[in-house]
This record gives sequence, C-alpha cells and structure tokens, in this order.
Amino acid sequence: MGNQRQYNKDGGFTQYLYKDESDKEIIGGVTCKLVSRIDDPSGTHSGLPKYSSTTEVYLKKGKDGLASQARVYKDRHSFMDIDWSHTHKNPDGTTFPKGTAHVQVYKTDKDGNVVRLSDKARPMTDAEIKKYGPVIKHYNPNVKF
Repeated sequence: MGNQRQYNKDGGFTQYLYKDESDKEIIGGVTCKLVSRIDDPSGTHSGLPKYSSTTEVYLKKGKDGLASQARVYKDRHSFMDIDWSHTHKNPDGTTFPKGTAHVQVYKTDKDGNVVRLSDKARPMTDAEIKKYGPVIKHYNPNVKF
C-alpha cells in the first residue's frame, strides 16, 4: 500500500506508507481491508494509497474508528473513490450531504497523469451498491446510498 515512488509494478512496494487496521476480508467476492497511514494514525490528514497490493478495496479508518472513505482499485491502480465523510458540492450545484455515499472516478489525462474527477461526483449506481455496499456497511453501518 503506497504511492507512486514506492510502487513496484511486479508486486508490492519498496516502502509501505499504510498499516492494516483490520485483516483482509472477502465480502461478497470483494477483497477489502481497513487501513490508516503510518505517519497519521488519527486518520485526519491522509487519504488512501494510490496503489493497492493485493486488495480490491481499501477503506480509510476515520477518527471514530469506522471507515470514512473507500477506494476501489483496478489492476492495483486507483479507479474510484467512494466518499461519505463530508458534504460534497459539484460546480453544477449537485450536493451530497455528509453520510451519503458519492463516487469520484479517476481518469488518465493527456500527459499520462492519473487525476480524480472531484468536480463530477455522482451517486453510486445500483450495480456499485450491490457490489460495494456490503463492504462499506461492514466497516461503517451508518452510510446512506
């Protein structure tokens, strides 16, 4: 679990920046784990790793001990974030209240940089709720979809 400098394309990382807060689990066929950044144990200032090791979904441990965010990975790369720990407002006025899950996807720009489309947050689709909802509810039963 780490970022670009620590990422090893053949597997693993040269340095781990996050620690496990739970064992790896399989919920509804999805491998998942609750994590926190090693140098930010309160979880107040860090997000989630840009790359995964062997897990499809990492969830960020919040101040209350429950998950406050989830990141979904495809081929070990960030694919989408599912957030609910804050109110989010898109430039077009679409608003997601705190506690309600919203999705922000990652895209590769023309320069090859992976960027999160934070200004285009959207609700979870029915398929995403079916697949990732049980994972999110396992680590934070208070999330609304």
